[in-house]
Amino acid sequence: MKRFLTIFLALPMLLTAAEISFHRNFQDHAVLQRDRTIEISGLATPGADVSVTFSDDPARALSAVADADGEWKVEVVLPAGGPLEITAKSGDAEAVLHDILVGEVWICSGQSNMQQPLWGASPFWRVIDGDYVASQMPSLPHIRHFRTNLVTALDAEQSEPNGNWEVLVPESALHTSAVGYFFARQLYRDLQVPIGIIEANWGGMPIRSFMSRQSFNSLGREDVLLQIDAIVADAKGGDYAKLPKDAQKRMEVLTKVWEQKLMASESEEDRLAAADWMKPELDEAGWERLGASVEATTFLLEKAPIGVEWFRTTVEIPAEWAGEDLLLSLGAIDEVDTTYFNGIQVGSLGFEVPNFWEVPRKYTVPAELVKAGRAVIAIREVNSAGASGLFGPLDDWYVARASAPDVRIPLTNGWRRRIEGKLSKEIGLARPTSGAANSPFEQPSLATTLFNSMVAPWRRYGVRGEIWYQGESDCGREPEYYTFQREMVADRCKQRNYDDYAFLWCQLAGFERHCPDDRGPEDFWKSNDPNRDHPWIRFRDMQRALLKVIPNSGMAVTIDHSDAYDIHPHRKEEVGFRLAKEAERICYGYQGISAGPLYKSCEVFGNQIVLHFDNVGAGLASLDGKPLACFAIAGADGKYVWADAKIVGDTVVLTSPDVPEPVKASYGAVTYDERLNFGNANGFPASPFFTAKPDWMK
Repeated sequence: MKRFLTIFLALPMLLTAAEISFHRNFQDHAVLQRDRTIEISGLATPGADVSVTFSDDPARALSAVADADGEWKVEVVLPAGGPLEITAKSGDAEAVLHDILVGEVWICSGQSNMQQPLWGASPFWRVIDGDYVASQMPSLPHIRHFRTNLVTALDAEQSEPNGNWEVLVPESALHTSAVGYFFARQLYRDLQVPIGIIEANWGGMPIRSFMSRQSFNSLGREDVLLQIDAIVADAKGGDYAKLPKDAQKRMEVLTKVWEQKLMASESEEDRLAAADWMKPELDEAGWERLGASVEATTFLLEKAPIGVEWFRTTVEIPAEWAGEDLLLSLGAIDEVDTTYFNGIQVGSLGFEVPNFWEVPRKYTVPAELVKAGRAVIAIREVNSAGASGLFGPLDDWYVARASAPDVRIPLTNGWRRRIEGKLSKEIGLARPTSGAANSPFEQPSLATTLFNSMVAPWRRYGVRGEIWYQGESDCGREPEYYTFQREMVADRCKQRNYDDYAFLWCQLAGFERHCPDDRGPEDFWKSNDPNRDHPWIRFRDMQRALLKVIPNSGMAVTIDHSDAYDIHPHRKEEVGFRLAKEAERICYGYQGISAGPLYKSCEVFGNQIVLHFDNVGAGLASLDGKPLACFAIAGADGKYVWADAKIVGDTVVLTSPDVPEPVKASYGAVTYDERLNFGNANGFPASPFFTAKPDWMK
């Protein structure tokens, strides 16, 4: 009876015990927005009183009451500074945030050119000297970043962000958005206040993925809303209802089905021939030798087929290591690996892992497999698309005792390679990620999907604005994009109740076609035609025009930092710098020139067109000292010809003997051209432009 009574009396205490936490936006090492009203929020027992205090000012004590759903929030204006602690209490329960800074916070959003890190596994997924930039930088405790994980939400807005705040140190900087890093670094240098960047980007995704349902409501785009609703209904009521509800588990199931189809496309003969290629006693005659040593900073194989290949090397295990667990560290492997130690599998990483191609492999070799003397490491690698092989800094390739990981034996010598067999290219390209047709519920490319999962969770968080590098996936849809971006920014302001939300974007760089591992002719641009109708050309001019219709907006021109055969240009430092200068103009009172010349108007005088510009700065200039190039004029027939261009004061005068009566002009109407050299004496390049507007823009 006593036991029963004890339980009965304890039950009400369990039901009323105070609980409290912060929302995941608010974590240790976070940066909060200075000098504007921000919300700090979390969860507590419904109806509970909550108090919030700040270690830098004990008198700044705020209170709230948790609502029926347990949500609580306080509003506060904080000056720049820190580090400080923020404590939330409810009854006997408390939650504490440590190492909080207050400064300037920006969202970094868009697709792969915003996602591209300082240093990635692939040579085409990094910036110039990105590893050196990270390794040589001092620890920057006043710059923090939140890297949002790649997650989707189709039919509901996610309330909590998925990821973590981190202090920017050399190790974390390697995998940070390069544009975001250089932007934050420049702001910190100029403003001398803490900087926080929130990464919410996903390669290959269109603008509609980052827009809210309310945006499409405002635009009257019922077609988009019906598409979303139909897919949700199909996913819930069709075959997808049989899949696990958890998104990650659903993706694992779909990936396994696809993976089986992919691997089944390899011939049985090839599979049987490679059945013993992991065994240590294998005769390696006929295997390609990769060299006695690797002299580059990375280990890399390119141009591998869509298929399966093997890599093998040997290592001498010291006698004193025998019988101990080993750490087998491998660089990133593109794409999927199964790794063996003396013929026994010790690790594998599959397609279901986000960004699997850039994940460094670290596997444990169990003690019972570790014997003194020669050991063979074999890697079976599967490639479903694009370049393939072993990547990453040489420092990532080693074996060490798990108990003493700093004493390492490098694995950069004596590698051999052999192809097992080819796989179906068509099946390979149908992998169920990034909008593959066989997993619609997971499609990040669908309208609102990434807004729900990666943008909406930050509405409760104070920020200054957003930098945006996106558009490659929308080329060819310029009229729609012109409307979408205007509405997306307006919606961001409504959602936050800001009338000064800053929105800065990168104009698309020069680009012809994406084939970085099999480049075309480097001088193709010499035969450029000023009449070429290409979506990349139209899209850049549309981006320029958006500056006139989006308040508090700015643009970084990137036309001079391009790569004709790589959609991911490797020069991102200047991009971050230019975005930072535009941010300083819009938000921080910077009075200098922050961008290049922008076309304003034109006049026709006989056989001349005279162009007028904003952002003249210290004067119009040829950035390389050569005659201005890539200007064109057209007469009433609309046919453009390259024009002679001369700077006259704050204007550019265009003429051509082939067009005696010009009516319109253009600059930079090319996908890519090394001769683009027009800018101002402040060093900023001019934006490409057409003087004539398309009908849909009027």
